[in-house]
Amino acid sequence: MKILKSKEMQKIDNLAINEIGIPSILLMEKAGLSVVEVIRREFPNVKRVLVVAGKGNNGGDGLVVARHLHLLGYKVGYLLALGEELKGDASLQYGILKRLGLEPLKDVKVEDYELIVDALFGTGFEPPAVGKGYEGIEFINKSGLPVVSIDIPSGLSADSGKDFSPSVKANITVTFQFPKVCHLLYPSAKKCGKLYVANIGIPQELAKDIKRELILKVEVPSREPDVHKGSMGHVLILGGSTGKTGALIMSAKASTRTGAGLVSVGIPEDLNPIIEASLVEEMSIPLKGKGRFSVDAAREVLNISHRFSAIALGMGMDRYKEGQSFVKEILLGIEKPIVLDADGINNLADLGVQLLRERKGITVLTPHVGEFERLSGLEKEYIQENLIDVAQEFANKYGCYLVLKSSRTVIATPEGKAYLSIRGSPAMAKGGVGDVLSGILVALIGRGLPVEKALRLGVFLHGLAGEIVERKRHRESLRALDIVDAIPEAYNLIENEAFDNPVSYIP
Repeated sequence: MKILKSKEMQKIDNLAINEIGIPSILLMEKAGLSVVEVIRREFPNVKRVLVVAGKGNNGGDGLVVARHLHLLGYKVGYLLALGEELKGDASLQYGILKRLGLEPLKDVKVEDYELIVDALFGTGFEPPAVGKGYEGIEFINKSGLPVVSIDIPSGLSADSGKDFSPSVKANITVTFQFPKVCHLLYPSAKKCGKLYVANIGIPQELAKDIKRELILKVEVPSREPDVHKGSMGHVLILGGSTGKTGALIMSAKASTRTGAGLVSVGIPEDLNPIIEASLVEEMSIPLKGKGRFSVDAAREVLNISHRFSAIALGMGMDRYKEGQSFVKEILLGIEKPIVLDADGINNLADLGVQLLRERKGITVLTPHVGEFERLSGLEKEYIQENLIDVAQEFANKYGCYLVLKSSRTVIATPEGKAYLSIRGSPAMAKGGVGDVLSGILVALIGRGLPVEKALRLGVFLHGLAGEIVERKRHRESLRALDIVDAIPEAYNLIENEAFDNPVSYIP
């Protein structure tokens, strides 16, 4: 499912109306009817509804809702919060309501209603709200009633995850044809409540050139009957330092659970006994260094790199001068796919991210927002509010794949495409969860899946496994290794499409 911004949606609306010939009033009618369907589904006992309408198409959608609820026997009131000088199709809808004997309210008693429909501002609105718009938003928020917002909660920007003030806090948002950026990125997504995407008859192919996509399902690759462990990938996981061997262990176990044929772990030689005692299926390779890798360890890795199909680097390795040299040697000396995580990323940031342009071979970076702040020089708040845009720009600029981890996860490709996963749980805000993801990703890449497909599957699988653990245990008690244990069940759910989607679709 494509993710759109304001001007993109306006362009697609115009193409549907002016080139394909779908009457705009028909699109408005279908939009309003889809909101009515959601109200009846989500609030079956509500019979008294107040519509707060603006001047434009969003207000017109609200007036369609008012008319159909009235015809269904609801007690309906509507308030023209920005005045009666309505535009275009909204003016037509207003005339219909008046001919039905429904006049706009002048005074409103909130206690007379059970639900508010927010139809003030739509995707074309540019914050902040002022004047009557400000007053209308404040009225809705102070009403104490549940709110259904049409298209976006009034006061937000369709193009950003920023929580603009003032903006409506909705219980449910019904948007049309495609989700918008504000519905999916935090913190603005918290204002949207439960999200419905309604089909109003705009052809999907009109959005074919949009490079943002919401991941709603993925495919588990099949195994041929004659495969063997060597054909399912041999991955090398490099990292660890004194006090941080656990990161490497979690990543290795995740690779095995995900399906890697063979998993080897490269560790500073004096820490090898710890790894040997903690791993069973996986193998260990002691490398030069005491407590952390020396630069000589990189040359050892280069000498054996032909044995591996993919490499993960950085989990628990520490951030230090010789570590920078180690990372540089690996990145420039090995052309196999490399997943760079954690301190691998931090050491790259110290080296200078332009090093990526010198590398030959596929590179996947998996930073959380703090690590990406060091890589990009952007501020955390800006990154979080513009997660998709900054990921696309970075991946395209440096010719890498970027898995940018926050409350949502964005996968960006060197070609400028972006895939957003909204799977996962707040319970996953724990140390080690990112190490598990790196192990999952290197396993899928190592078995030879196309990188884009491997990243989509891996991120989705990781998030779904986290949801499974939260349901079975408790959101406060999730451990990273619990996610590893839940990978088989997550695979089964994906294969059987037996998971719930966080976004509800109305065909």
